[in-house]
Amino acid sequence: MKSLKYLFGILLIGLSANVFAQFTLDGEFRSRFAMDHGYKVPEKANTGAVISFDQRTRLILNYATTKYSTRLTLQDARVWGGDDLYNKTGVAGNSGSFGIYEAWVDLKIKSNSSIRVGRQEWNYDDMRILSRRNWWTSGLSYDGILYKMHNNESGLLIDLGISYNNDGNRTGAVDNSTWTGEKIKTLNFLNIKKNISDKLSASLMFTLSGKEDINNDAIIGTGTHGLNIKYNQTGKITDGIFAMLSAYYQHGTDMVRGSDGDYKNISAHLITAELGFRTMEKKLEISAGMEMISGRDYSNDNEDYNNTRHSFDLLYSARFPYYGGNINYFLVQDSYLVGTKGGGYMDPYFKLKYKLNPSSTINFGFYMPILTTDVRAHTSIDPETKKPAGLEVDGNGNPVYWNGSLGNNIDIGFTQKFSKEVILKLGFSYAMPSDIKNQMVYGYKDVSEKQLNELGQNYFGWAMLIIKPNFFNSEKM
Repeated sequence: MKSLKYLFGILLIGLSANVFAQFTLDGEFRSRFAMDHGYKVPEKANTGAVISFDQRTRLILNYATTKYSTRLTLQDARVWGGDDLYNKTGVAGNSGSFGIYEAWVDLKIKSNSSIRVGRQEWNYDDMRILSRRNWWTSGLSYDGILYKMHNNESGLLIDLGISYNNDGNRTGAVDNSTWTGEKIKTLNFLNIKKNISDKLSASLMFTLSGKEDINNDAIIGTGTHGLNIKYNQTGKITDGIFAMLSAYYQHGTDMVRGSDGDYKNISAHLITAELGFRTMEKKLEISAGMEMISGRDYSNDNEDYNNTRHSFDLLYSARFPYYGGNINYFLVQDSYLVGTKGGGYMDPYFKLKYKLNPSSTINFGFYMPILTTDVRAHTSIDPETKKPAGLEVDGNGNPVYWNGSLGNNIDIGFTQKFSKEVILKLGFSYAMPSDIKNQMVYGYKDVSEKQLNELGQNYFGWAMLIIKPNFFNSEKM
């Protein structure tokens, strides 16, 4: 204990000796309660809700000089009771909950440019492509190199990120014998943003990601490029109209092979738009918008069409606030469980946000997800493979396709800021899945009678307490 005090004392002396250095020590304690009966996947009737707690604990060390800055974020992310080190008389801990969330050094090149190396957050634009996924208990960070050129006078911001991944051990030796094709091999991007005025900004995003086909020792590349425009959403936010528009196109090569034996091509898009009005000195916000994602039309039997993937890979985007609301039924488009089985998707929505006072806010959202392409209907889910089985036909033996409403979802939220360091957030989501979503997830209860399974009340409630203390700041010495 004494040695730690001496070490801390030496650190303080070193910091005070350099008037240009700043050291801060911060924390984050985030505890969350959840009550789940239909989060991600609709629940059948006569099933019970799952109640759980999870916790994120972070210790954040920042050090900055005129030439460089660094950050080290230590993190423990866990579900209460998920410990794997235990015996019948007590719990000793969790071998997989603790890790390093951030560990980077940022070297200044000029007054407005730098290179950041190490594990870091990449969070850009509307978070549709790259996000820190803060809803996750663990969050999401990336190992890579980031070049930044931010000219605040001209309003031009350029970020270039590069990453390349392997399996290895703590000695630095590379061993890809256990590498899985599901892991990203390389992720690279260029983001160019222009702050046109206090109210208007526009940015271009270009990404190139690659996964490895381990059977053929080949890297399969996907390009995703897009435009993001925001009005009265950044900078000096005022009353009046606000708007957002983003559009992304995805192309390249899919990991899946087509009927011709070659890798499928990719041609997909994602378009989002929102228009709203802010009034009462920014107390009230009312907006309407939509999300539209391309997808496969199963009724199209053209060979070239079917040898192209038309569903959009959401990559490392934020999922929780989008795609049908916080109930999260449409996280992975190609999934029949938490997606549309690869079908096209559109989600018109309406939102309302009201500030009760400077520290309290309530919000409401209503979502109307729709299946926009013909998707081949299946009758059941194979109990062994957990994959769709049995293709439905009508009385004339013709294929049956799904198309239309996927249901309606409601979000209600409340935020209370007790102080700059203490925040309480509450949320409740309620889902009304359509018959299409019901059959897509569960198939028929009775195939001969085409009887659907009875769904229960599907909801997801949560409460999150966030405390971010500042333990030490050298500037306050």
